[in-house]
Amino acid sequence: MKKIVLYAGIFIGGIIASVLVLLIYGLSFRQSAVIQDIAKQYYHASKLVLFGNVAIGFISDSSSQNKDLESKPHSLKIISTQTIANMYFNPFESVYVPPQYLGTYHINASGHEGILVLQVKDGVLYGSVRFPNWANGVWEPLKGVTIKNTTLHFTRSVTNEQERIKTGAREYFTQYYVGTYRDNGKKIIGFYKSRGAKYLFEAYRKK
Repeated sequence: MKKIVLYAGIFIGGIIASVLVLLIYGLSFRQSAVIQDIAKQYYHASKLVLFGNVAIGFISDSSSQNKDLESKPHSLKIISTQTIANMYFNPFESVYVPPQYLGTYHINASGHEGILVLQVKDGVLYGSVRFPNWANGVWEPLKGVTIKNTTLHFTRSVTNEQERIKTGAREYFTQYYVGTYRDNGKKIIGFYKSRGAKYLFEAYRKK
């Protein structure tokens, strides 16, 4: 009995330590984001941490318009990712991405073939993906799209009921993608993580 209690204490302590590490990392991070929830309200968030089904950070009061959000009062909040419809990182920082890293790519994610589109509009980097034989074949806006040096990061997820119905997903999920550009942007090779497992993906620029 004592061993069970000891092991349980170690396990719980490990979880708490992991959460604290993530919080410390996130609260020292300077990346900002605009969040749009499923009620079409907008928020500005800074030092944001995504952990499981929750997002933690300094989040502003809500607004019905994506305007002057950064000037609104912020406070440390915890929100469910199931209420998030869209998330745009670095919304107030105009980004420059080499043009050879943008455009339309043919993507293969562990056997699922589709189209990946990356573009910059008004200084903000956007991405979307469509798998004709997966997720009802609909266009899915990507979240947290960043390109740093030759590395691409983005998240493909279904975290609310609106997204689940749109994609036909049986349950909520989150996939974290990391890829490296090769051949001057002609292809992207990487992996994505889902439910603790790692899968390969590759993308080739469409001619």
